[in-house]
Amino acid sequence: MATDAVAEARKVLGRKLRGFREASGYTQQELAGLLGYSRPRVAGAERGDSCSELFWQGCDKLLNAGGALTYSYQEIEKIRRAEAREVAETERIERALRTVPLPRGDSNTVGELAGFSARSHKFIAAFVGVEAAQRAISACDARVADDSHWISCRSAPYAHSSGQCELHIWPFGVAIFHLVEDLTMPNIASLALWRMRSYAENLAWATTNLRQLTGAEDVSASYVLSAYWVTEPEWAHGQLDDALRTICTPRILLQRESRLLESDRGEAERAERRVLASGHDGSGIEPFGLSGVSIGYAAWSGVVYHPISPNQALAEGDLVACELATQAVWAYCEYINRQIEFGIDPVLPDVHGWRFLRGARSRLVNPRPQETGQHRSMRDAIVRTSGLLEHLDQAIDIARQSQS
Repeated sequence: MATDAVAEARKVLGRKLRGFREASGYTQQELAGLLGYSRPRVAGAERGDSCSELFWQGCDKLLNAGGALTYSYQEIEKIRRAEAREVAETERIERALRTVPLPRGDSNTVGELAGFSARSHKFIAAFVGVEAAQRAISACDARVADDSHWISCRSAPYAHSSGQCELHIWPFGVAIFHLVEDLTMPNIASLALWRMRSYAENLAWATTNLRQLTGAEDVSASYVLSAYWVTEPEWAHGQLDDALRTICTPRILLQRESRLLESDRGEAERAERRVLASGHDGSGIEPFGLSGVSIGYAAWSGVVYHPISPNQALAEGDLVACELATQAVWAYCEYINRQIEFGIDPVLPDVHGWRFLRGARSRLVNPRPQETGQHRSMRDAIVRTSGLLEHLDQAIDIARQSQS
């Protein structure tokens, strides 16, 4: 069954198909005949029914859509597969509840809940446009950021009621609020509920402030990504890996239809016990720690890192710099690719066109001469699990065509 996000995306794709069809002067019956499908199949696609990639490729070719329909289909499939992985993990945990007896004992016993302290790093991203970015830079008096940033930008401290916040603005039109909050949680279930509740608040707050800074009412924050720097874990050594993997993907503890109420806490805590009892299988997660020094995991939904030996492990700023660069380029590519979905050729400044994107890809993928194996492992894990490379390659092709 399609989730709300997938179903809505399919409806948007269906409306695009209808727009291209009508612009080309075809009826549903005529298009169906040319494609070799029935009219109900075309009508269903326009309503948001699922169709094969071959169907969308045929539509692109007949309607001169430039690959926009197929690209949209592929993006929907990425969302569907990511959600399917989370559902599969949740169902695996639910099966474990029926087969694995919960152990008894103190808080360090396998399957028992334990607390932890961490710093939550939220990256609240938005594409605002080049001109709006310049207005925001002036409004908050953003200064050139230091050399730790992988891709040059401007930054300014920004007041937030729940933690330390900084606004980063890139000249190609992306703005990211980096919000750092100190957390002490009694268990991972509490983190999962807090995370999902706070995301809606964070997006609304960021949207309001970006509109004030830019003077543009159509600007909106589009997503939040979290990284957790775990400082004081209370799990026994045998549980630590499973606990950190779960922090990396906390959504698996919540029911698909959870309304994020206090009444959901009990079920989330039971799910947490099941994960700790049966183990987290790590699907969709990339490790990047160093044995005896650190434990790190990256996934589509976020990142977790625990420095076992702080003086030998990565610095917190290293992880932040990697995520800022990754999310800045991701948000820019998302804008470029989304324009194609809407049937629009993106207009990009020459200085931030395909050559810039090619350079950004190199900066994100290729190791630096002075970096350690830990840095390389972190970068590879974060970039791979973000899905950025496919996103970036598509954007480079689009930008090259639009600037040719």
